[in-house]
Amino acid sequence: MIKKTLCLFLFSFLFTLQAKADVKEELKTPENTKILTSVEHLLSSIKTFESNFVQYNSLDEAHLLNGTFYLSRPNKMRLIYKPPVQLEFIADGNSLIYLDKSLDQATHIPLNETPAALLLKEGFRFSDPDFLVTDVRSVLDDYEITAVKKDNPSLGSITLVVSKNPMKLRQWDVVDMQGVKTSVALYNIKQNIPVDETLFKFKDPRIKKKLGALNQRGK
Repeated sequence: MIKKTLCLFLFSFLFTLQAKADVKEELKTPENTKILTSVEHLLSSIKTFESNFVQYNSLDEAHLLNGTFYLSRPNKMRLIYKPPVQLEFIADGNSLIYLDKSLDQATHIPLNETPAALLLKEGFRFSDPDFLVTDVRSVLDDYEITAVKKDNPSLGSITLVVSKNPMKLRQWDVVDMQGVKTSVALYNIKQNIPVDETLFKFKDPRIKKKLGALNQRGK
C-alpha cells in the first residue's frame, strides 16, 4: 500500500509542476481562462521548490505519510519520506534514482525516459494536448482545477488546489482508476530560494555499508 501511495504521489507532483494539458471547450469562459492563466503563470515561475507535506490515502485513513520535497530546475529533485518509510526518489541531473533502503536496492533510470523529465523542464502550459482540463472551480479561498489523461481518462484524475491570496499551490488530490483518492497537503512552502545542490548528489548507502564491513574485517 505504501509503495502504491508513493507512486501516486510522485505522479501527482510530476503533473502538478510541469504537465501539459488542453481544456474542454465548454470550460473556455473568460473567467476560467483568467484562472488558468494565473495558475499557469504561478507554476511556470517555480525555479526551486522546498516543502513539507502530509499525504493521505482513502484506503488507509489512519496512516498519514510525511516528508520533504526539494526541486531545482532543470533536472534535479529529491523526495524524502520520514521514517518508518525507507524510500527516496532522487533526480541528479541525468538519472532518476529510486532508493529502497529496506532492501538496499537502488534503481537508476535515464531521466529523459521517465515522467520526471516533464517535472524538471522549464515552464508550465495548459495548451498542449497530453492532458485535458475537465473542471475549473472557484471555491471560497481556493481555485480547484481537475484534469485527466486525454487519451485514457479512465486512468484517473488529479485536482490542483491553489490558494487565491496569496496565490500558492497548497494541495492536490489524485483519484486512480479504482477510485482511490490520495491527497497531498503542502506546508512550509519555499519557492525560488537557494537550495543546497548537494541534496541532488546521490550517495549510495550500500557502498558505505560495504566499506564499513571491510573495515571491520581488517581489524
